[in-house]
Amino acid sequence: MVRWKSEAVVAWLELVVQMPMYSKACSENVKSGKVLLSLSDNDIQTGFSMINPLHKRKLRLALEDVRQTDSVTYPCLAKLDHWWVVNEWLPSIGLNQYKGTFRENLVDGRVLNSLTRKDIERHLNIVDRSHQTSITLGIELLAKYSYDLEKLTVKRAGCQNIDRDVEVWTTGRCAEWLISIDLKEHANKLSYSGIHGAVITQDKEFNVDVLASALLIPVQRKVLRRHMEQEIAVLKSGGSRRQTTQTKPKSGKFKDSLSRAFTPNRSETPDHSLKAFKAAEPGSHCKPDPETLSIKFDPEIYA
Repeated sequence: MVRWKSEAVVAWLELVVQMPMYSKACSENVKSGKVLLSLSDNDIQTGFSMINPLHKRKLRLALEDVRQTDSVTYPCLAKLDHWWVVNEWLPSIGLNQYKGTFRENLVDGRVLNSLTRKDIERHLNIVDRSHQTSITLGIELLAKYSYDLEKLTVKRAGCQNIDRDVEVWTTGRCAEWLISIDLKEHANKLSYSGIHGAVITQDKEFNVDVLASALLIPVQRKVLRRHMEQEIAVLKSGGSRRQTTQTKPKSGKFKDSLSRAFTPNRSETPDHSLKAFKAAEPGSHCKPDPETLSIKFDPEIYA
């Protein structure tokens, strides 16, 4: 990077860091890779006209990885761009309603790993305490697996049809568990709840009241709540080995609607009706151009 010319620096900013909105300022003020590597936080703000604090953090963390290639704590973080965070991770923890704010702040894997509860409230404007907890526990789970999605996927595959390893369950897997305990009419409501496996197992405040509230089940339905409390206790104890595939409904209609509920790139409107889970028309501002993503960045071209 030290030998890069201005064109290479701009290409890196656009294709690797995915911050093309700062290309013009970069080309005008950063004339070499050597200058780029020497930038301080104040330089980033003035040189790139960058005001958003999470944008500045994103660029700073990317530069730190380049400066300290041999001492990067989580090498897999570089593979997790902000599109993955928005379109895959947020749905997996049941917080689809925050796609907009995560996208606007360009929260990628590195920034995600750096977030504190204070950051979540101050910079992402998420004030719901349970949702803050959902995000922090989701991040802790990723860190536990070193942000290696292949390892996490293998672990989740092993408990897809068996009630075990609850900590790694996505919100979609939690919805399947609800179906298996005869609560299929409430399963779709989890999409905006922030409830996932790490919350069930790690959040000390999680109980039947939290789940019932997320499912909009009133306190008057005491028998149903008692049933839920018993099933939660079994799940937390690890005593259940229920085969979820045996309890799925014969009709494929509900299964199809559930699949739509937890598939990335769905409607971001926090509506608990089934309409909320139909695919939204993709806007040009919501996803990058496929041809752009296919470009291979080769710094030697610009050397």
